[in-house]
Amino acid sequence: MTKESLAADVFDRLQKATGAPAELAGLCRDYLAEARSTLGQLRGALAQEDAGWFRDRAHYLRGSSLVLGATAVARCCADLERMGRESDLRDASPLLDQASAALDELQVELTRRLGPSVVPVEGSAA
Repeated sequence: MTKESLAADVFDRLQKATGAPAELAGLCRDYLAEARSTLGQLRGALAQEDAGWFRDRAHYLRGSSLVLGATAVARCCADLERMGRESDLRDASPLLDQASAALDELQVELTRRLGPSVVPVEGSAA
């Protein structure tokens, strides 16, 4: 995991704000499940060439990633959002793969910090 994948200061503030480790683990688990679902929605929007929906979903995931401190995912989403805004999705597929890999790395880091309960149950997000 690169140093930039998880902003320690943001994560530490979130950890202090939630108080209970189980609460933070649940929050992170929900984020990971929702992020995976949103990446699926982005792939669907790309297949449909729906730049508006693509932009909206990238914007949503960027925002939730910033709240958690998932900077690598947020950075990918900012570029994806720009592609949607410009209606130019030609290079989106490799960037979606990069966002997915960043999310995988983030899950490993969150599991290291919070334990295995942070891993979402398969199919837990619609």
